[in-house]
Amino acid sequence: MSFQDLILASSATTCLLFAFLLLSLDHKSRKNNRYLLSYFALIGLVQLLDIASGTRDTLHLFIVPIALMLGPFFYLYVGSQTLHQTVSQRQRYLLFLPAGLFLLHLVLVKASVLEMPLIAHKTALMILAPAELAYVIVVYFRLKQTSHFLNETSGASEPVKLRWLHSLCHLNMLILVFEIIYHISYSTGALSVAHSRVFINIALQLFLLLIAWRVIRSPEVIYTEQQRLAVRKKYQKSGLTPALSAYYGRKLDTLMNDEQLFLDSELTLGTLAERVGLNPHNLSQLLNEHVGTGYHDYVNGFRVRQAVELLTATDYSVEEIAFRAGFGTRASFYAAFKKHRQLTPAQWRTQSQRPDSLRQSNSTGPEE
Repeated sequence: MSFQDLILASSATTCLLFAFLLLSLDHKSRKNNRYLLSYFALIGLVQLLDIASGTRDTLHLFIVPIALMLGPFFYLYVGSQTLHQTVSQRQRYLLFLPAGLFLLHLVLVKASVLEMPLIAHKTALMILAPAELAYVIVVYFRLKQTSHFLNETSGASEPVKLRWLHSLCHLNMLILVFEIIYHISYSTGALSVAHSRVFINIALQLFLLLIAWRVIRSPEVIYTEQQRLAVRKKYQKSGLTPALSAYYGRKLDTLMNDEQLFLDSELTLGTLAERVGLNPHNLSQLLNEHVGTGYHDYVNGFRVRQAVELLTATDYSVEEIAFRAGFGTRASFYAAFKKHRQLTPAQWRTQSQRPDSLRQSNSTGPEE
């Protein structure tokens, strides 16, 4: 085995160890880190393919579509840990579209549908690093926005998870810039030993070792906030600082406004807490101390606002509106609506259809 193959095998082993480490976590932690798991598994797979095949082998051609998925998985992982808007299913398809198109191109070439490839394999390998770097740069600026928000709202230091993500971005940018410089040197002939990728593989191994060192120093970065807080005593204060309260409050609002979790009539405190990244006790504390309401009033407030829109803009029956707004029963809908609007749903609909002057003079409920 050559020195280059030895380095490839070492980096592949490190990646797969990371993958197995993440697979060994409990279901909730594994789900929270599923994109990171895929990211490391794919790096390991690329390294193994590089060992097992030569540059002219068919197997080696699959490195490109696999490597094109690294950027999207890194983007999705960081996005799942921060406050930006949730990525829709359609957006996920778009993220992986380049990898899918290149795989299709590869199949068409091998099936002789295309007489010759539209892009040479050597050229495709050279665009991998710039493509992934574009994703990392976008993620980096999203993290900067999140850090700026936390600093503006509380002035406190950012959570450990954000520092971990910043480190991951910096290391990623470093190795990708190094690879781009390497390919430029190769294409211009400035690097006399450019026929070997040994320097790239050594840099990748150092990248992985630095990540391992970062995880060893702060092992909580691969766990959810919920799990780290759950180990504390049941009635102990959660330690939610103003910075963390702002962080989770923003995340909670994003989930409720963008994903409209309140439309699920079976939504529970535990389910919502899991999505936010807290345990139920800490979410209750967040709602009571920093939002000023309890769980049921908080969720029903969103449902009532949804019902108001439907009562005003549609001809649906009151019962149908109740279920469309996320209420499980007609009775719970009436009780919540009366509490939030001081009118029954039918009274509200009747009042909303009056002229503006009459509606304002007869209104008895505050707008929320």
